[in-house]
Amino acid sequence: MYNYDFKGNNEKTIFEKENLIVEINDNTYDLSLLVTNKNILLFKNANIGNVLNTRGMYMPPEYLLELKIPKEQIKLEVENNNSTIIYLDNEIVIYDLNLKDFI
Repeated sequence: MYNYDFKGNNEKTIFEKENLIVEINDNTYDLSLLVTNKNILLFKNANIGNVLNTRGMYMPPEYLLELKIPKEQIKLEVENNNSTIIYLDNEIVIYDLNLKDFI
């Protein structure tokens, strides 16, 4: 479940992809991405590494918002199917995904 107010923000999901390798300013993360009609949203699964998952239980994913990027404020480049976003002096590289197909 995504912990985000889609209805209150009047947003509709255009594209969703889980377990993407994302590099933000030379730090690497495993995140999920949602492209909406207004934003690019990056979420982290809060239940990865949860001790209950290793004890024979299953904790469903709980996605917490890590980064919200308004679509009109990004500079996007795609090279070798890797998308690079420049936003607020941050370089965000999303590997193995051409975001131009969804923006």
